[in-house]
Amino acid sequence: MKALQARLRSLGSSDMPPFGRHHRLRVWTRAPWPMVAVLLAGCAYSFSARSLPSHIKTIAIPVFRNETLDGTIAQELTQGIAEKFMEDNSLRVVGPGRADCVLEGKVVAYERRVYNYTADQQAQDYVLVVSVSIVLKDRVKNKDLWSEDEMTATAVYPATEDSGVVTEASSEEEARKIVVEKLAQDVLARTLERW
Repeated sequence: MKALQARLRSLGSSDMPPFGRHHRLRVWTRAPWPMVAVLLAGCAYSFSARSLPSHIKTIAIPVFRNETLDGTIAQELTQGIAEKFMEDNSLRVVGPGRADCVLEGKVVAYERRVYNYTADQQAQDYVLVVSVSIVLKDRVKNKDLWSEDEMTATAVYPATEDSGVVTEASSEEEARKIVVEKLAQDVLARTLERW
């Protein structure tokens, strides 16, 4: 807002009142409309930049490696990420031999920690923490597009079903689903917002 005010003042509107809730309408009615249109068009462009380079049309998502003691989290996460890309449909999910880019990852942490204690020092609820290391490789230009050593998501769930504690998940199983969804969304956003 300050940048817009400074820009409008530099265009010769020095008699404009200061920005505030009572003066906004008057400021905008005095603003030079071609400049306002240009500024608004620039804002719209920056928020809708979802275009990918023309040579990136397909993505492969091999099963993530698992460096944790949980036997299924890597498979669940890989499937969740692949489904998120298929829902979005900006990139077509294909096999590694046909893909323009490959998303490689490994699950580096799967931890269940006590989140809060009761007055008598019993676990009241837990937080599930899952961390992954990811790299997106451009196979066409043979370079890394982005990488993240530790992308983490968490979800809190009660220690017992009848605890009466309000959390975002009702069980560890539901917390896993929430964490997978969060990580899948983060990976998709990071991939598309890279451009």
